[in-house]
Amino acid sequence: MKKTNTVIFQIDPLEKLNHKTDSSIFLIKEALKSGVDVWISSSSSLTFFDKQAFVYAYRILDVDLSISQPMRVSIKDFMFFFIRQDPPFDINYLTNCYILELHQRNNKSPFFINNPSAIKNFTEKIFPFYFQDLTPRTYLTSNPLEFKKILKKFKIAVIKKLYNKGGEDVYKVSLDDSKSLDTFKKCSSNFSEALIVQEYMDEVIFGDKRIILVDGIPQGAVNRVPRRGEFKANLHLGAKADRTELTSKEKQICNSLENTLKKNKLFLVGIDVINEKLTEINVTSPTGLVQISRLEKKNLATIIWKKLFKKFFP
Repeated sequence: MKKTNTVIFQIDPLEKLNHKTDSSIFLIKEALKSGVDVWISSSSSLTFFDKQAFVYAYRILDVDLSISQPMRVSIKDFMFFFIRQDPPFDINYLTNCYILELHQRNNKSPFFINNPSAIKNFTEKIFPFYFQDLTPRTYLTSNPLEFKKILKKFKIAVIKKLYNKGGEDVYKVSLDDSKSLDTFKKCSSNFSEALIVQEYMDEVIFGDKRIILVDGIPQGAVNRVPRRGEFKANLHLGAKADRTELTSKEKQICNSLENTLKKNKLFLVGIDVINEKLTEINVTSPTGLVQISRLEKKNLATIIWKKLFKKFFP
């Protein structure tokens, strides 16, 4: 195996992915077109022994994504390793990051996209607290007394579980709704799990921008407009994908993140911005690459691969 031209994707099963819109599939197919030797594996096949991590991996044989029989391989034999399985960011996800971090500590390769230590330390809904001057007013709490005070202040708020994905366990609550505390109680597992409690922004009806940053630099964006009467702007929930440009304020947000992303080797990141305010920083498996490429008439997967190879072959 030629280390200089190999990549392994740790992803969810191929049959569970939408081959037309999934960002991982998009990256895999572009790699194959460029002559990269592509393999896939799952986090459940990971083993750590003798200072290195091993997986049972499948080689991708063609652009139709035919696969070989599984082979036991050391991940040190690959140049790149994409951590692309979807959350929830549960104990299994965390353990996966620990194993890959141990491997990274003892080996020079592969280069991880993204750095498992940073994925472990900077989860997407907590990460924005490092940049509170860029975010809407946001609390992190499981305390019902605090929640009542916050709701009295905001009148309308959005509550979110910390470690799910794609709009799961995200609710809009209001001071006028007598069931708001019940919703908070249920979402927080009887006031035992801290939640995001964020001021609701009416401007979400005009869109929630997903901005893709590659090595700290914005490379494209899509404005996700919720369905009428909805506040969630996730594309898989029916939001409309519109072409957009970054405002000067949004460019400033990206600039403010650049050094932190580079320092922590967070190479491929998706940030969410509503009304020019940062709401989430996705470091696990950011999506939207296909939609942005179509809208902006450029291939984001090509850009990502070129920048990756440029880092190693400047």
